[in-house]
Amino acid sequence: MNVECSLDRAREAVDRCLRLAKLSEEDNRTTRTFLSPPMREAQRLIRGWMEGAGLTVTIDAVGNVRGVVPGSRSGAAPLLIGSHIDTVPGAGPFDGVLGVMLAIGLVEALDGETPEFGIEVVAFSEEEGVRF
Repeated sequence: MNVECSLDRAREAVDRCLRLAKLSEEDNRTTRTFLSPPMREAQRLIRGWMEGAGLTVTIDAVGNVRGVVPGSRSGAAPLLIGSHIDTVPGAGPFDGVLGVMLAIGLVEALDGETPEFGIEVVAFSEEEGVRF
């Protein structure tokens, strides 16, 4: 991977974070809580980005978005990476989602190569615990 490619991927991750920051329950600040309409839209976008990166994607009963790239070595433990996509009220634009965007970028950087071990990217729908 060359430096220009790395910079492009970094810009893409930041742009995606800024796009997700606009999915909010409040005007002029980022608040995205568990089960809210902005959360559902964030899950939809993240699913699309994961699928675009070549991950096989599922969303579980509580809204965790999970993308999988299988590895070539049978029985190898997968690498699990990601973060949360909910926020505290008035969160910064990178709160939680940066970890998910960088994980997707990592898979994109594989450029179709099969890793020796599987990679699972997870966007957890509830980490902050501010809804209740």
